[in-house]
Amino acid sequence: MSLFDLTGKVAIITGSSRGIGRAIAEAFADQGAKVVISSRKADACQEAADAINARHGEGTAIVVPANISSKEALQNLVDETRAQLGRIDILVCN
Repeated sequence: MSLFDLTGKVAIITGSSRGIGRAIAEAFADQGAKVVISSRKADACQEAADAINARHGEGTAIVVPANISSKEALQNLVDETRAQLGRIDILVCN
């Protein structure tokens, strides 16, 4: 049984390479969303995205590393998400 349906939605989750952020990203992917894995460490982001993609199919999770204290990095996060996934429906600031 599904609690809610996020099919076709795109979610950016900051701090999503581990812990609560990763759990949120995994849950959103379980509900059908495409998720953007973002934190300061690109390798940790890639590992989280690889695990989600292995479970839900390639392209379910993408990686856009960002330090959210940097305005330029945040702009890149938005720009890259739109370039790769076309839109942003959900933002979780973890």
